[in-house]
Amino acid sequence: MKSPHKFLFLFLMISSTCMVISSSNWLTTWMGLEINMLGFIPLMYLKETPNESETAVKYLIPQSLGSTIFIVSALTSSYLAELQPMMSMAMCLKLGAAPFHYWFPSVMAGLPLLPAFILLTWQKIAPIFAINSTSPDISNSTMLIASISALWGGIGGLNQTDIRSLLTYSSIAHTGWMLAAINSNSPTLAIYVTAYILINTSIYVSLTSTAMKMHKQLFSAKSPHNSLLLATSILSLGGLPPLTGFVMKLLVINFTQASMLIILTLILGALISLFFYLSVTFSPLLELGKLHTIKLDSSKPLVVFSLAQILPLSMILLFF
Repeated sequence: MKSPHKFLFLFLMISSTCMVISSSNWLTTWMGLEINMLGFIPLMYLKETPNESETAVKYLIPQSLGSTIFIVSALTSSYLAELQPMMSMAMCLKLGAAPFHYWFPSVMAGLPLLPAFILLTWQKIAPIFAINSTSPDISNSTMLIASISALWGGIGGLNQTDIRSLLTYSSIAHTGWMLAAINSNSPTLAIYVTAYILINTSIYVSLTSTAMKMHKQLFSAKSPHNSLLLATSILSLGGLPPLTGFVMKLLVINFTQASMLIILTLILGALISLFFYLSVTFSPLLELGKLHTIKLDSSKPLVVFSLAQILPLSMILLFF
């Protein structure tokens, strides 16, 4: 992002998300979604390679289709109330929730690291809060999609060895939990999205210091601080108690008004996700345990800050 125009597109992406959250009508929401998409696409071109162009097209087509379905169903819902659930379906397509997720893994595989994490985190805010602004009857129609996403995200990550693929299917699973958090009478959704972004930021901080892709190469005894940060962040993302990922799932289970079958499906998907995250981190943590006690070096303030934003946050949320 050395080019000055990239900051303009970054500003458009951030301001359009705020526009969607604060909008009071569907036309403004649709405009914010379109500006958000057009602001993010230029940020995908970090190295300006043909692979990035192909990835941008793969991202553009489902996003445009989702926006088109959203505005058409919003305009015709006053005459045909049966089309109102199509608004939520269109936003689920933009989110990459299962079973509308088929564009998401290929786009994540072709993106550089920074745009990939923007797609994992910031680009989920506008569509999820657009669904949150619909009526309860419309948002209830997404509960089935929430359970499918949580379950499919856990199953899809079982045989993955690339850390980016693991994060992709974990994002699909967390999208299901976000959709379930919509159906609650508390600020559970905002807390869940904030905690999810913070955990992914910690993973991004640790991944920027290494160029490895396979999860067995991500943990090194030469950099125990980075390995400890990555392992803690991954376990928190998987929902291991008492880390933040577990607490925010507990909030969703406590406050959501979904049926018991949906909640059980969400828990099953979370257990499957936690299984492959434990398999990723178990052996490296044993190797780190053979070393001497790891002392946090004050010369690594970013790592210390990233660890500090994961562990105490779970204690704060317990008093919610």
